[in-house]
Amino acid sequence: MQQISPTRMNLLNLRRQIQMAIQGANLLKNKRDALMNEFRKLITVIVKERKVLEEELRRSINMLIITIGIDGKEALESIALSSGRKLEIEMIPKKAWGVKVTEFKYGDIIKTALKRGFSPVSITSRVQLTASSFERTIDGILRVVPLEYKLRKFGEEIRKTNRRVNALEQKLIPDMREQAKFIRQVLEDREREDKFRLKILKKKAEKKKESG
Repeated sequence: MQQISPTRMNLLNLRRQIQMAIQGANLLKNKRDALMNEFRKLITVIVKERKVLEEELRRSINMLIITIGIDGKEALESIALSSGRKLEIEMIPKKAWGVKVTEFKYGDIIKTALKRGFSPVSITSRVQLTASSFERTIDGILRVVPLEYKLRKFGEEIRKTNRRVNALEQKLIPDMREQAKFIRQVLEDREREDKFRLKILKKKAEKKKESG
């Protein structure tokens, strides 16, 4: 830290800066604590969502294997090609606790047989159930992905805030306090020297007066 002139004005300015740095560190710690709280909540939600997603994915794969085994791979591929549809996803940038995150906006994924593009009478219930299960899987993925991205961004912000708090509390504030201590000591030494000189001058003046 750059050394400054040991003056009373600089000491007052330094004390104000120390107070501002302490307030800044406290604000950052409050932000970090709030982020940590949200981080923990988010982990709970993600764990729950991932469990549901994994169960649905296993169900989808099992149903697909059964459907292929009974209805045939070619028939299933033909139905999939005839009912193919696009899934449009809008990525919306947002802020949460000052952190840039992304949310997904999309239409209904889980649809009826007619909305999938094929007649219910032309396909088996197994195919419909398999399609529904995979739609739920996709819906689950689109719920989990932005949550995990948000969790990662929160984690990065927590680490960044921690570094800033540590820089203030372990480096900047102690350095400023040491500098303030040095200036205070210099000023106190000057004050003692001034008092000593004044005392000597006073004695000299008294002796001169007595001799005169």
